[in-house]
Amino acid sequence: MWMTRARPLLGTVVSIQIKTISTNTELAEHAMAEAFSIMTHISHVMSAHHGDSDLGRLSKAQAHQVLRLDAETLHVIRAAQHWVTRSGGAFNPCAAAQTLSRLNQRPGIAHPATGTLQDIRIVSDTAVQLNQAVKLDLGGIAKGYAVDRAIEVLMAHGIRDAMVNAGGDLRAIGERTWPVDVRHANTHLMDGCLRSKKHLRQKALATSVSGTLNPEFVLTRPHARPRWQSVTVQASTCMAADVLTKWAMQSTLLCPELRVALRQNHARMWRTR
Repeated sequence: MWMTRARPLLGTVVSIQIKTISTNTELAEHAMAEAFSIMTHISHVMSAHHGDSDLGRLSKAQAHQVLRLDAETLHVIRAAQHWVTRSGGAFNPCAAAQTLSRLNQRPGIAHPATGTLQDIRIVSDTAVQLNQAVKLDLGGIAKGYAVDRAIEVLMAHGIRDAMVNAGGDLRAIGERTWPVDVRHANTHLMDGCLRSKKHLRQKALATSVSGTLNPEFVLTRPHARPRWQSVTVQASTCMAADVLTKWAMQSTLLCPELRVALRQNHARMWRTR
């Protein structure tokens, strides 16, 4: 028997589907509640819309100040530092934060901070020291990370077959093959125009678009221009898939560094102009 629950989270509607037996629905309900709980926690501490979040505090910190942050935030910051270097700035949460806060779309980090990820020195699993205040928008990585953490929680509760879908950032475990329809970047949901259908099994999938339906997509490379309208990446984790879509959106057709990263993350990529 399959059970489904959904909640508004992470700026979208998050759904969790798990396979259970009819005599053990209480365990299934508890597992899904815990999975939603960790995603809610990540949404709060990594919010760029609330000044009391970890990102809000980073944006108004004093030079050389030591800040205590949530361990989940520290994990994502470490990953972001890796990916901003690896992608040559195609994934850049500081550049995204500067642009979106300037457009008044990120009220929680609306402070004149100009630092970069290199200004954040991690001193422990729960603390950082800053050279200067830093604006971060982790929307390009935190949603995928939240999906991965939800899957980890479900597995810790003994769930072996499940799907977590956070508005297109999704991950499946178990033997079921899930059909996934991918909508074209410039079509509205009610148009019924689908770009393609993917099939997902024991993998994660993420899609990014730069068309008119996603005005929040930010070109983070200097003097960059949109190369693609839509990128879908299937990878071993949702966080990797999430980040790789941002990189792929701004890369050339045969970018060798991107292709190495895809191989290392057991990933496949589909792009449309």
